[in-house]
Amino acid sequence: MGLSAEFVGNSADRPRIAARIRSWWSAETLSRPFWIFFIAAFFFDFGFGLYFFLFNLFLLSLHFDERTMGIISAALTLGNVIGTIPVSMLARRSGLQKALLFCFIAAPAVSILRTAILWMPAQIGLAFLTGAALSAWPVCFAPTVAKLTTETNRVFAFSIVFATGIGTGTLAGLAGGWLPQLLRDNHPGSHLADAMRLVLIGASFVAAIGIRPISMLNLGVQEPRERRNGPIFHPFLARFLPPFAVWSIVVGSFIPFAPVYFQKQLGLSLQHVGQVFSASQLAQFCAVLVAPLLYRRAGSITGIVFAQILAGVMIFALGHSPNAPLAVTCYVAYTAFQYAAGPGFYGILMSRVSEAQRSTASAVQNITGALSQAGAAALTGIAVVRFGYGVVFTSNLVLAMLSSVLAFASLATAPKQ
Repeated sequence: MGLSAEFVGNSADRPRIAARIRSWWSAETLSRPFWIFFIAAFFFDFGFGLYFFLFNLFLLSLHFDERTMGIISAALTLGNVIGTIPVSMLARRSGLQKALLFCFIAAPAVSILRTAILWMPAQIGLAFLTGAALSAWPVCFAPTVAKLTTETNRVFAFSIVFATGIGTGTLAGLAGGWLPQLLRDNHPGSHLADAMRLVLIGASFVAAIGIRPISMLNLGVQEPRERRNGPIFHPFLARFLPPFAVWSIVVGSFIPFAPVYFQKQLGLSLQHVGQVFSASQLAQFCAVLVAPLLYRRAGSITGIVFAQILAGVMIFALGHSPNAPLAVTCYVAYTAFQYAAGPGFYGILMSRVSEAQRSTASAVQNITGALSQAGAAALTGIAVVRFGYGVVFTSNLVLAMLSSVLAFASLATAPKQ
């Protein structure tokens, strides 16, 4: 409204206002190389979103049971964690582009093999290799976005990529439910598993489309020897990892059990649970797009703390809601605030470490987050069986508050790079 009044009230101010708008736009505008990387990320997210949505259903159609699926999933997670260190070394010595190309070539290729070789030991080994290949994505993702942005528009860029990832995940779920049946209808008498296999192979090729955009980027050459031989563990990580690890415990605690909670404790039907999760994905999409406004006004650290506190309050309210509609509303809000904290964490880490150490810092962040979330899921399962869900909601509130205190106390006083 103030801007409109200026335009109307004093035409002499218009050049000054236009210059201010151009200045703001130039600060926020993302570069062409970023958008090239964005295209690669879009195809990668959609391809593997579709693949992972459908793969367990593909195994189920071939009469693999849940125990087998769990072993295969564990092998993939183990491969992802173990692959993080060598991939970070590859990125540190040979550059981000080579590590990303390894990911975009190897992961789709191994994923195609997973649809063809159904021998159980081979499935476990291929799942491990898939996880190892995919580990390059979280290791290189944040350093690449940081390299292609400035400190001014970095959180904005992370928010756009995060929001697009959520959106493509939603589209991938819809496509995964529709495409196999369409292929089967067009080929009467064919087995559903054959249709799923074709979609999985197609999804792998979609992810591989990103090879071309990645090959067009100039992400720099390998680091000079004197920089590679510098300290691996950046001092800022000692401040960053404690609040991030505690926050990762919050993130990994309730979400895996939410469908069970809504169905068993609140009595929602499977269809209604699906609608709840669609609504939560929409909320997450909006949250990561609005997050840059929060961080611009409040600052990165205050914005993270604000999102954490509200997430903790919402999950505590979820556990004490008197009826299902209010519980669902609290859950949707909880997931929105949880995702709003993500761009802030990524942005501040990439802004506080040197470019030479970003891939290593990102690898350490990835390992810390993965192990924290895995441990949280295991402990939550034990706690639910022994004590019920009440202790989970209270613990999440306490841990969210603890993470916010640690973030404010340690990150706010850390020197900038």
